[in-house]
Amino acid sequence: MPGRYVSMLAALICTAAPVQAQFSQAGNKLVGAGSVGAPLQGTSVAVSADGSTVVVGGPADSNGAGAAWVYTRTNGAQGVKLPLGTPIAGFTPVAGQGSSVAVSADGTTVVVGGMNDNGGTGAMWMYSLVNGVWTQQAKLWGTVLAGISHQGISVSLSADGNTALIGGDLYNNETGGAWVFSRFNGAWSKFSDEPQNCGGCPVPTMQGIGTLGTAHLGASVALSADGNTALLGAPGDNSGAGAAWIFTRAGVGSPWIQQGNKLTGSGAIGNAAQGSSVALSTDGSTALIGGSGDNNNAGAVWVFTRSNGQWTQQGGKLVGTDSAPSRYLGQSAALSADGNTAVVGGPGALVSTFSRPHAIGSTWVFMRNNGVWTQQGLEFQGSGAATNDALQGSAVAISSDGRTAVVGGPVDNNNTGAAWVFTQPVVTSPPVITTQPASTTIASGQTATLNVAAGGTAPLAYQWYQGASGNISTPVGTNSSTYMTPALTSTTSYWVLVTNPYGSVNSSTAVVTVPVSAPVITQVSNAA
Repeated sequence: MPGRYVSMLAALICTAAPVQAQFSQAGNKLVGAGSVGAPLQGTSVAVSADGSTVVVGGPADSNGAGAAWVYTRTNGAQGVKLPLGTPIAGFTPVAGQGSSVAVSADGTTVVVGGMNDNGGTGAMWMYSLVNGVWTQQAKLWGTVLAGISHQGISVSLSADGNTALIGGDLYNNETGGAWVFSRFNGAWSKFSDEPQNCGGCPVPTMQGIGTLGTAHLGASVALSADGNTALLGAPGDNSGAGAAWIFTRAGVGSPWIQQGNKLTGSGAIGNAAQGSSVALSTDGSTALIGGSGDNNNAGAVWVFTRSNGQWTQQGGKLVGTDSAPSRYLGQSAALSADGNTAVVGGPGALVSTFSRPHAIGSTWVFMRNNGVWTQQGLEFQGSGAATNDALQGSAVAISSDGRTAVVGGPVDNNNTGAAWVFTQPVVTSPPVITTQPASTTIASGQTATLNVAAGGTAPLAYQWYQGASGNISTPVGTNSSTYMTPALTSTTSYWVLVTNPYGSVNSSTAVVTVPVSAPVITQVSNAA
């Protein structure tokens, strides 16, 4: 999206000094080898579930043909440039490949969106890693009646890489829509999974009910891990207020149905452009919606959760530290698998009184604890930027465990662009028992259930023993925090050993008491 970022750069008027955060930069910035011209690397980014594979899009590479680079922890900071996807015959290859990117959980399937392909119809290219070599599997796009649709402005993949979602925000006079494609036995379907499986109907799989005006539905998209919940952002809806739509299906081949009304976060100020970015947790029950235009482009994000098919906002909007005009917080957003960690990008910066402010850009991390969201640490920026106007935070991604974050800065070094990887070290601690197994009393011939609660660095292992605490001569239980005794006829003691890679701890002794019954007279005989 070259034009988008050039125009944004002209509007950004703030700067912020780098600050320390709990996330720290891992290595040097990523700049793909073999780029041609000013590719805008970092316009889009994606990361595999374990954080070991990173994909970076550069849609302006080679005069607009576009490109994408794949990095792994073994190929260093140069990455592998994917072969150029097949363009439409007879058209100059200005597809803008790299407008969006996504990667499967295992890092072996990559989708690259190119919203300018075929005169603006747009498309996405599917790549697969086979024997260490990336090859194109398919080129896909949804059918349209007329005009341009910008398919590929956004893409998303299911965890197994077999379901692909592509957004086209200019479809149907900028109302927008999205298409879904499926892979079976290694082959991608030619037509999208459209209503009634009509195979080539000139409509998207998903069109939001209740859109207002030029909604730009599909400007951002996200899929749950199983590929059965989709979230679509529409930042232009309702004259720029913005909104997001949820769609679900029962499974592959089933029709997609809109779930509830469109989502709009409360507390928005002005034209918030909600839907500038969207993200879903693995199970699809936590949704993150960015609105980079909120409060004079200071930006914000909103969190929604699903219960019994109903979506409700969780807490107030999140704005982060140093909220100020033209920070564009929420231009990008990503969620960890459990939905408890959110990484949010804002390519603007803070107000400078004495000179023209520089759009370095920043990234914020928010965490959820017992349903309450708070910012973790301070906002941060990657080091090594070659120019003051890097627009870091234009794109972000996060690994499943929430400990690896990738941030794109497409304008760094005179529009060459780059990506930065940040990691959060695992805080290791030995196990600590927070609730001891409790002693109890049962009747003879009954069983007892003993429980222990422990904290510490996962994974935790449990081994139950019969006898006093510390006596390991009689192991009895499996690896569970709960143990059910056999039927007991006498008082018996139990305890549990809790271990992890960093230590172990013995519980106290739990005594299961079986009272001894007094003799019972069942018959009285007369004395002789």
